[in-house]
Amino acid sequence: MRLILAIVLLAPALWGQAQIPTLIKGTVKDAKTGELLFGVAVTTAEGKGVFTDDSGAFSIEAKALPAVLTFSLVSHIKQSRTVNSAADVPLTVNMEPLTVDLDFVVVSAGKFEQNLGELTMSMDIIKPAMIENRNTVNIDEVLAQTPGVIIVNSEPQIRSGSGYSFGAGSRVMILVDGLPLLSGDAGRPSWGFLPVENVEQIEVIKGAASVMYGSAALSGVINLRTAYATDKPRTKVTAYHGFYSDPQTSEAKYWPGTQMQSGINFVHAQRFGQWDAVLSGNFSSDDGHLGPIRDSLDGFKTGYDPFSVDHLWGENKARLSLGTRYRSKRVTGLSAGINTNWMKSESMATLVWDNITTGLYDAYAGSATRTKQVAGYVDPYIEYINDRGTKHSLRGRWQNLDNENDNNQSNFSDVYLGEYQYQQNFERWGLKDLTTTLGLMGQFTTGESQLYTGFDSIGNNTATNIAAYLQADKKLDRLTISAGLRYEHFELNGEKEAKPVFRTGLNYRFGEATFARASFGQGYRFPTIAERFITTAVGILNIYPNPELQSETAYNAEVGLKQGFKVGNFKGFADLAVFYQEYNNFIEFTFGQWNANPTFDNFLGMGFKSLNTGTSRVLGTEATILGTGEIGKVKLNFLGGYTYTLPQSTSPDTQYATSAVPADDPFNIANLFQSDPAFAAHSNLSYSVSSEDPTNNILKYRMQHLVRLDVEAEYNSFVLGAGVRYNSRMQNIDKIFVLLDEFELLPGEPLLPSGISQWRKEKDTGDYVIDARLAWRFTKTQKISLVVSNLLNREYAIRPLAIEPGRTIVFQYVLHIGS
Repeated sequence: MRLILAIVLLAPALWGQAQIPTLIKGTVKDAKTGELLFGVAVTTAEGKGVFTDDSGAFSIEAKALPAVLTFSLVSHIKQSRTVNSAADVPLTVNMEPLTVDLDFVVVSAGKFEQNLGELTMSMDIIKPAMIENRNTVNIDEVLAQTPGVIIVNSEPQIRSGSGYSFGAGSRVMILVDGLPLLSGDAGRPSWGFLPVENVEQIEVIKGAASVMYGSAALSGVINLRTAYATDKPRTKVTAYHGFYSDPQTSEAKYWPGTQMQSGINFVHAQRFGQWDAVLSGNFSSDDGHLGPIRDSLDGFKTGYDPFSVDHLWGENKARLSLGTRYRSKRVTGLSAGINTNWMKSESMATLVWDNITTGLYDAYAGSATRTKQVAGYVDPYIEYINDRGTKHSLRGRWQNLDNENDNNQSNFSDVYLGEYQYQQNFERWGLKDLTTTLGLMGQFTTGESQLYTGFDSIGNNTATNIAAYLQADKKLDRLTISAGLRYEHFELNGEKEAKPVFRTGLNYRFGEATFARASFGQGYRFPTIAERFITTAVGILNIYPNPELQSETAYNAEVGLKQGFKVGNFKGFADLAVFYQEYNNFIEFTFGQWNANPTFDNFLGMGFKSLNTGTSRVLGTEATILGTGEIGKVKLNFLGGYTYTLPQSTSPDTQYATSAVPADDPFNIANLFQSDPAFAAHSNLSYSVSSEDPTNNILKYRMQHLVRLDVEAEYNSFVLGAGVRYNSRMQNIDKIFVLLDEFELLPGEPLLPSGISQWRKEKDTGDYVIDARLAWRFTKTQKISLVVSNLLNREYAIRPLAIEPGRTIVFQYVLHIGS
């Protein structure tokens, strides 16, 4: 009886004690690597929540004990922990990483972490292992293995969304850590400038992404995410040396000896207290696959010289990158840093081969350019994330480019960019899985060039781009909704233009690993300085400015299905997409007679100029598969895809330009070439007139069928891999290249005897390229590899008049220490 009485009397006190709020602290780690995890959402049963800081630490108040805490991170398996008493504190939580391929984590789609399967648009991911295993020197080499992507003479093309623009303007935005890296004056990518040695992953968005990334993202985005330092220091050194095989046709080799390539790259990442630092670099020398430059007496120098490209069509470069980050202890969630990347290089390039027999690996007279380049950027940034799900980010970039060319084509530009981003997760307010992203961006470009004198005789040009954007992403159980709006303002040498663009998308999860998606996005691209104001010559071909060039617009619509699978020990996903793209005021370099004062010195006023060529569309479908698994003791990884596109002009007979010379002038192109109606037709231009093969109105410089497959098998310490690429025949190119090759002013003397007519008649089945690699990891930290590209040494051209590399054989050594 006394015991019962005591319990009754003490119950209120005991109850009050149990209701005292308790502060629970702890840290969250990756169960596999031991790395402290940042940004983990920690919530109580009552809905209160916080996020872990840069040190993986959290502190949250529970209403009473026992308390159930839930830990969520998009890249890891969600888990719950029960805190029964104060003795359980501090907590150490180990979260298991997601391993199914559908659970790749990406940031490019919405500028925050999302699962790949839940995206409303198509995206492919390239992991650093593929980059290393293929001995990738420049990022475009591994992008060429991505389904739906092809690199046409250094210009990226996604799902036939662009053709070949002669190095000016891009419809694919290139990013490094979310900031644009196209050149400010020409809008051209420099693949060797991207830090290939320090890649977290590469994300390839397919379809219009102008809302989040601006003008050049008309048909897609390629975002290279660099890796940060983690708790464990890591060091990797890669050294390689290799050579080019002789051309397949013996008459094509006019030089003795063998072309070589070699290089070394490194990365070291480490934390020093509150500081993170990543130092990386690349040094390479490449003779290139073309032969030595012949002098006026048909002589040439040979011999491998890693410090010079005086006589070879190669590239030598040295690049150094440094990334730093400071994580404040005093202000939880505050970090700041500065990243910088600088490269000095020397290279030779050619626009047109000499001929298809003895000159296939040589340059036509006057079409070669030697460039000494200095390029670099400095990126300061500051970020603040609080426990209310709010993120403030302020990022800047100064990008400098100095091209010293040997043919009066030098150009210099500075780009100054700033972007503020405010991102809010509304889970604290009871709106679970809602994220909004608001951004303001400003970019100012100054250019000084011998090339761009179409506006200013000295070549001074300025361009300004200001934009504001807002995107919201919301998950409703199985449904994900995304919508965004951007307002873009441009000013180029005083001329102003502005336009809004919109996108939206849905993703619905039918089952545990079945996702259906649909999206619609608008695109808007303002012409670059180069497209409007370039004035130069390449051999006999002149390039003229077009100050009246208008911006182009587009929209992209897509439906897709992503299906995860697990068959025995194999798991991965298959993806099927159907897409539609439509373009207005499509910009193309087009041949015609643009000089009103034709002379024999300016090739009778003929050459190329950027023009708005009307409307076009691209229909297509794409199937991809990615997976990993085991057969006995053999581990397999595979990535493959097939892309079919139907890129067509929808205004094939619309006349979009006429000769600058009056029709009754004897020097008008129609009067000059009356004997050849096809040549004369270039007086009044349309798609049909300018196309070599306008059958079915197929757009120029597109390949309708692309096949990509990469398979890798690992057994004990050995890895064997192979890659296959198939590109169907490029049906349509500029007719002028064929006409110049065939038209003879005098018997036996074509205007431009390139042999392109015969080449295209003989190469009518498309091209396939097979790569192979074999690696042996002879210690835990060291690996040697044999990497062979174009195993069959096929002679092929993606862009007509530019031969691709033959077989290359490279020996690689990798030392990898740390996480």
